[in-house]
Amino acid sequence: MDGRSSAPGPDPESPGLTEGSPRPSDTERELAALRARAYGPDADIATDPAAMVRLAELEAVHLEAAHHATAAARARSIEANADAAAAASEPLQNATRRRPVRAWIVAGAVVVAGIAIAAAEWSLAARPDVTLRQVGDGAGSDITRVLNAQGMGVDVSTLREFERYHDVAVWSAVNSAGRVCFTVWDLAASGRFSSKCAPPGKEVSLTLSVDSEGDDFGRWLPDGSSVDFRFHDDTVEVFEQPPP
Repeated sequence: MDGRSSAPGPDPESPGLTEGSPRPSDTERELAALRARAYGPDADIATDPAAMVRLAELEAVHLEAAHHATAAARARSIEANADAAAAASEPLQNATRRRPVRAWIVAGAVVVAGIAIAAAEWSLAARPDVTLRQVGDGAGSDITRVLNAQGMGVDVSTLREFERYHDVAVWSAVNSAGRVCFTVWDLAASGRFSSKCAPPGKEVSLTLSVDSEGDDFGRWLPDGSSVDFRFHDDTVEVFEQPPP
């Protein structure tokens, strides 16, 4: 979950934020107002728990929309690469038909190329840009209050804090249902907040997208990039993904 809150009443299933729309929606205007209360010169949100919860909710909706857009762009990129590979293999297949004696050479070259591409993709996917280690067995009351205000019901004794990624604070905790909840919160100007729970032993992944026109998160990365946080029990792997 990530978002911002100005009152405890709004439905958590509220419409998503429309990134890139020419006119801000009511939800976007509400998020902007809450961000100003949280990070502006006259910040007063710390005295309004309901507003903090609403802020977290709206940030979650904002992040989910950005994540879907990034996923769609990646899917289009994969499809384009597959089409290009198919087009490149066609001349080889024609050459094989014209030269049966060399068919095994062509087939071998295609297999080797495929293995090389797969190995390169695996290498890129398997190596995180940053690995965050656990640094504490608990967190401040603020994160506990925010999580439980959203109905997550975390057990305070299970809270664990990890090293920070730039200004992004990272925690994990077990809730009353026995699920592991993973939370990231940008404590800098953007205020990005996201949290997700999953059964024990299952990887939990959260993504924050970089939008220079939206806020200041990810200023060290190209616009349109995304940052994936993957929780693995006692470590958090961070992958900086380039723009699609």
